[in-house]
Amino acid sequence: MRVPPKTVALLGIGTVLACFAAVGLLSVTGNDFTVAGLRGTDLYASYGLPVVRVLAEVSAVVCIGGLLFSAFLLPSPHRASIRTAGWAAVLWGVAALLSVPFTLADAYARPLGYVLEFDRLLALAFAVEPTRAWMLTALVAAVIAIAATRVETRRSSRLLLGLALFGLVPVASSGHSSSGGDHDWATSSLLVHLVAAALWVGGLVAILAYRKGEHLTAAVTRYSTVALWCWIALAASGVINALVRVRPPNLVTTSYGWLVIAKLGALLVLGVFGYFQRRHGVREVVQTGTGRALLKLGAVEVLMMLMTIGLAAALARTPPPDHNELVPTVELKLGYVLSGPPDLARLVTDWRFDLLLGTAAIVLAVLRFRSLTWIAGCAGVVIATSSGIGRYAPAVFSLDVLSTMILAVLSPMLLAIGAPRSWRVLMHPIAATALFGSSVYLVYLTGVFEWSSDQPVVRAGIHLWLLLTGFVFFCSAFAPEIALRDRRTMTVAALVTQSVFGVALLLKDNAIGEAFYRSLKLPWTADLLASQQLGGAIAFGFGVVPLLAVSLMLFVTPQRAAERELTASP
Repeated sequence: MRVPPKTVALLGIGTVLACFAAVGLLSVTGNDFTVAGLRGTDLYASYGLPVVRVLAEVSAVVCIGGLLFSAFLLPSPHRASIRTAGWAAVLWGVAALLSVPFTLADAYARPLGYVLEFDRLLALAFAVEPTRAWMLTALVAAVIAIAATRVETRRSSRLLLGLALFGLVPVASSGHSSSGGDHDWATSSLLVHLVAAALWVGGLVAILAYRKGEHLTAAVTRYSTVALWCWIALAASGVINALVRVRPPNLVTTSYGWLVIAKLGALLVLGVFGYFQRRHGVREVVQTGTGRALLKLGAVEVLMMLMTIGLAAALARTPPPDHNELVPTVELKLGYVLSGPPDLARLVTDWRFDLLLGTAAIVLAVLRFRSLTWIAGCAGVVIATSSGIGRYAPAVFSLDVLSTMILAVLSPMLLAIGAPRSWRVLMHPIAATALFGSSVYLVYLTGVFEWSSDQPVVRAGIHLWLLLTGFVFFCSAFAPEIALRDRRTMTVAALVTQSVFGVALLLKDNAIGEAFYRSLKLPWTADLLASQQLGGAIAFGFGVVPLLAVSLMLFVTPQRAAERELTASP
């Protein structure tokens, strides 16, 4: 199935309108950057940058929509949607690469031709964080474009969808939301906003392209649920990001504030369109199998969504109010201030909610409320990321290890016990053990820890990785489908690797992340080696001890009992 010409024309018109919207709004508000001394005045760079950004975001949306459609909205993989996603990834990568010279010309206040000289472009490309983000995005897009030519299964398309969503992270983490106070909430909410928008817009474009397919009813029904949750996520993340970036009085007195109001207004209008789409368009598809009403409503909705992308591009080029306020060093690096040393009272009461993992844990707990161990595992995630432990973890190494042990060992163990049986064997036992055992080493002993220390989104990604690898490992360790001997070997191997990690922290004679901790200038973190040695002890108490308990449980389990468990498994 090829993309219908009407859908291609709709995307083309919407993209052109989005570019005009971005340039038009920027002509009114863009001088704010020049006045603030944050960007240059080169005309081509100033107006070309939002245009290539619109092209990149529209291509990303189409790519993500095609992969979403094949991975979740249809009962089986859809090769045409995957091929469309691959071609969209090609355009995404090209637009991302084009953004590099425009960003450099804008950042250095030089003519575009100046930075287009090959040697100079290579020399400057890695000098600015936004250009590094665009190059990483281009790399992700290239991988998707190549992989899309060989994807045949739903699992593969889901992996590609995850990679495509990851492609939104670099640019989201390098904008003005990533600097200043509360940048942990600002960046996290922006990332949620971008992911929800891409799924919503991309899914609708894919539906319009498939409007005459045999599984249209199933696809539209599933998409309707996705769209509702995406709108909720968009509304919540948009409000949070707005409150973090601009104070209420500045909403009507600054260019940035007016753009925020316009974007929120567009979101409300889109919510109304979505309501009528579910009420009329989806109902017509379910009852008649045709999608005329859906096409009419969806076409207008897609145009409005693409116009909103243009508005967002202009917003990204407009400095938020009070951007030049002096921010304490700790708040500049962590996103928030710390009121004092982490005593017991502060660890219990001084919470700062993690918008990414905290929200995910609550949603997962609600979805599977009937399992107490599952809820306990979700609660562990919230405690590790959002309590005083999570708040102080970026500034205190021993608390960072405590948070890691909860996320990598305790919570995954509880989640695996409470998971449905159908989730048990997610990966080969050897691979699961290797990933689980090596993850803490990769984080703490390879430079990843230092790199991620002042980047909240990267830290959240590391936490998610630790949680997933731990969950996969314990799912295998508790799976009756795997031979008891193999499960015993898995836990012993993991026990040894965790013990060695704890010893390594105890014996290491130089402090991990010393430069970062010194830069915080906190008087109560002077003895970094003592905190590191305490982290080693915590690794034993919260990492080794639970694994030892699981190992002992498996070794005292008779072979016959394991066989009976396998026979009784549904």
